[in-house]
Amino acid sequence: MAEEALAISVYCVLVSGGFEQAVVLAVNHDGDSDSTGAITGNILGAMHGTGVIPQRWLKPLELRAVIEALASDLWACRSWTSCMDSEELWERHPSY
Repeated sequence: MAEEALAISVYCVLVSGGFEQAVVLAVNHDGDSDSTGAITGNILGAMHGTGVIPQRWLKPLELRAVIEALASDLWACRSWTSCMDSEELWERHPSY
């Protein structure tokens, strides 16, 4: 249930001592732990930015450069009237 996942995620954010502790707490319970982990990470990411993610978690991440480029494009897109305003974006992500 969505409200349970959100409640668990908020709890993990509030009681933890940091990003890693919150996410580990969020994914180690008897419920929808992948969702609570994702929600918890998103909350803390929105609050503190990507710098709080432990480097040892990022180093083995497959397609890290692609994920970071897409995230950067999505962040830049927020101020456009149309996401297609950028020819460069269209070339990188033709499936838009």
